Amino acid sequence: MRRKAAYTISILISAMMAVAKPLAADLTVVYTQVKAPYNEIFEQIIRGIEHQQQDGLQLYPLDGKSPLENTAKELSRDPTNLVIALGKSGYQVAQQIQQTNNVVVSALPLQPAGIAGISLLTDPKVLFTSLKMLAPAIKKVHVVHTDSSRWLIQIAVAQASDFGIEVIADEVKDLKDAVKTYQDLLQSIDPASNAVWLPFDAITANEQVILPQVLELAWERNIVLFSSKPEHAKRGALFSTFPDHFELGRELVILVQQLQQGKAAATVIPLQQVQLAVNLRTAAHIGMEYKQEVLRQIPITFR
Repeated sequence: MRRKAAYTISILISAMMAVAKPLAADLTVVYTQVKAPYNEIFEQIIRGIEHQQQDGLQLYPLDGKSPLENTAKELSRDPTNLVIALGKSGYQVAQQIQQTNNVVVSALPLQPAGIAGISLLTDPKVLFTSLKMLAPAIKKVHVVHTDSSRWLIQIAVAQASDFGIEVIADEVKDLKDAVKTYQDLLQSIDPASNAVWLPFDAITANEQVILPQVLELAWERNIVLFSSKPEHAKRGALFSTFPDHFELGRELVILVQQLQQGKAAATVIPLQQVQLAVNLRTAAHIGMEYKQEVLRQIPITFR
């Protein structure tokens, strides 16, 4: 009996030690720790990640107290560990470990910079798909942008022909140049077949100067105006897109796995995981009426 009891205790101790021993994570999520309500974005992305990667997942919040170099060193000790880095601090860690680990970044309006990730900037083809559904008569899309947005505009130009659209881009250098370009553009284009796209650009989609003027002129001339900035539909643009953070989380897991398998390049791609937002008051003003089958495809509406 004693021998059997001792054997049983030995088995129990071994089991307890196995449970207590931390398992090596297959995927680590490094994210910037922020206060409510801003933390909701990260929480939604992480829920999507957890849905896609149910085992071997480790969450690593960055509280701003520990040096990011220490985090990077810890992660780089295990090159087999996949990493998803979210937010500004996460991006800084990713820059330090991209030579040792397969890492993707997100939760930022990223531009290509030699690292893999999904930008919060909406993929132009998603915008064009929405445009053709909401304003099918549009044949030309005008966009005013700065050098910082050129990479996305180049993607838009390449994609536009698939939708029977021509993208006409005007690159400007500063706010004064942007104001003049918009004034000339909005006074001269034909509203029946031309639309204006506001990119996610700090200068050409400036909230204080550009947006009020562009909204006013577009309203006066019944011009279709759509935007890459989520809140612009609420303020009067015909439509804009909101990131679907849960679906973004799922897509980040897929992307980092493809990176590990050599099926994805170390570059930034635009966001396709979005929800459409439409201003129905603006739609009515420019003469757009949508049937129920169209309205059912619009998750967010403003009136």
